[in-house]
Amino acid sequence: MVIRRLAGLALLAALGAASVFSFAPLYLGPLMPVALAGWLWAAARAPSARSAALAGYVWGLGYFVANIYWIYISLHTFGGMPSWMAAGCTLLLSAYMALFPALAAWLGRKLPCPESLRLPLLLPTLFCVGEWLRGTLFTGFPWVEIGSSQIPVWPLAGYAPIIGSVGVGWLLIVGIALALARYRDARSWAGIAALWLAGWGLLQLNWTTPVGKPVSVSLAQSNISQDMKWDMAHYVDNLRVNLQQTQAAKGDIVVLPETAIPSFLSDVPPWYLDTLREAVGNRALVLGVPLLGKAADEYYNGAMVLTDPSQPVYKKHHLVPFGEFVPVPWLFGWMYRFLDMPLSGFSRGADKQTPFSIGATRLAANICYEDVFGSEIAQALPEATMLVNFSNLAWFDGSWAAEQQLQMSQARALETGRYMLRSTNTGVTAIIDAHGRVTQRLPQRVRGVLEGTATNHIGLTPYGRWKNGPILLIWVVVLLGLGMWARRSSSQRQS
Repeated sequence: MVIRRLAGLALLAALGAASVFSFAPLYLGPLMPVALAGWLWAAARAPSARSAALAGYVWGLGYFVANIYWIYISLHTFGGMPSWMAAGCTLLLSAYMALFPALAAWLGRKLPCPESLRLPLLLPTLFCVGEWLRGTLFTGFPWVEIGSSQIPVWPLAGYAPIIGSVGVGWLLIVGIALALARYRDARSWAGIAALWLAGWGLLQLNWTTPVGKPVSVSLAQSNISQDMKWDMAHYVDNLRVNLQQTQAAKGDIVVLPETAIPSFLSDVPPWYLDTLREAVGNRALVLGVPLLGKAADEYYNGAMVLTDPSQPVYKKHHLVPFGEFVPVPWLFGWMYRFLDMPLSGFSRGADKQTPFSIGATRLAANICYEDVFGSEIAQALPEATMLVNFSNLAWFDGSWAAEQQLQMSQARALETGRYMLRSTNTGVTAIIDAHGRVTQRLPQRVRGVLEGTATNHIGLTPYGRWKNGPILLIWVVVLLGLGMWARRSSSQRQS
């Protein structure tokens, strides 16, 4: 009995881990239903709420260890943390995030609900509420949400402009749960088929309107290794790479990646900035650079249009815990001191900021993993006609982190109906169209300038207008409705 139980838990962990193949770079979206079926079946069939929570936790542990293993690379390879400590921190973060599917499984057995709807509706909804909480609490970490696995080409992706990738995830897991609960019912299969067919149809629609001629863009990928990025011995080399790439760029909008200049703008020799401006002439040069604030201890991870001082600067507002600020200094300050991370006490910019105005283009900036937060990216609408992401993922070189983030950028483009430009240090530098499709990209870990075109779009998708509001309302109605139905049924039986 013990061996069978351990084997079952091992299978659950393996199914959770298998989800990694459903995301980029493989984009095997149909594997996600297989992974989710394991969680649903275990949560529904467990003999008790406690057993369901354990099953959900083991599944979640497999899911997150496989999907965020690259945390180890940043801590050990580039942060200098001992391997055992880096592995422990990675496991600790995975263990925390596994609490959400565990709690969903536990509540799925505890909350009142008609038994016929517990598997097909209550459990899937609780799972997605857990995902939303994971992406919200303590600044949030919505990495590898299940809905992202269907972006950009699988049929359910068609619902992303309406209810976002969060809603896509709910439709996905509800469909799987319905198939498990009523696999002998032809009507259930017909409903699932209709859901997917409608999604495919929605995927063909143009939710926003292209305006004007395509804009030529040049997206730089500097490919400077992390150990050289902040080494002052290589500071001049870093500046030289920026200048060479700017001089080689041909587009009307030239973009350099996050912290392309690895120092405060005020510390850069004025002649160098003038040389960059001269290299582009009357074109626009947009780059990532740390910016000083008004107070002595105030500085930002920022981006700016170097060629137009009248433009607003962008200040990153969703900072990375442990990477850009210390969540609880008295508890985690030792980690900062151990890693000796440069510029790790950033201040937070405003939630909504004015897009850059470059000709007819209104370019809304986001930096690093800000593009994993769908509702925050949508705040730039309707003013923004195009999106741009500045990233430096050299911390995770050799892993799938950059490809996973690319897919989440694709989700943001599809949700908003806007082109997304990505300029990164080591990858993935790419142009994503308003349907979430990568039209052009550079290979990872190469130095180059991606030359291409992007089109401005106006108008709002339903998601751009309402963000996560509709799907959250649906979940509230579902959970309240199931609870009221269960209580009513219980009262009728007692009477």
